[in-house]
Amino acid sequence: MSYYNPHLMTKVRSEHLMKAANGKPCTLRISSFFPGYSCSDGTTVGCHLPVGGKGTSTKETHLAVAFGCSHCHDILDGRDWKRAEYIVEKYPSAFAYRLLSALVETHAMLVDEGLLVVPGGKVI
Repeated sequence: MSYYNPHLMTKVRSEHLMKAANGKPCTLRISSFFPGYSCSDGTTVGCHLPVGGKGTSTKETHLAVAFGCSHCHDILDGRDWKRAEYIVEKYPSAFAYRLLSALVETHAMLVDEGLLVVPGGKVI
């Protein structure tokens, strides 16, 4: 299958991946870009990153999920639009880098738990 259109990408749905966020640290850590604000204590959830594949009545693949606290999740999803606007306007490159880093950190945790497996891969 050709992936010229991100809306046609194969999507993974896994409640195991989404529930793996419980009890984990926030890998997003984007709330700290706003002065005097930081990650919240408490529940961490799987947060869909804003990448290709989102469409009408559908979210991105669960492979595009990072673990996030409520503050970071609200910023990422635009519910805290004041802080989201500030961060994207002031620190666009740092914001993008943080999202990519969060995805890699989350994937590493999922590999450690055996929830993300690469056939023939070796954990080093």
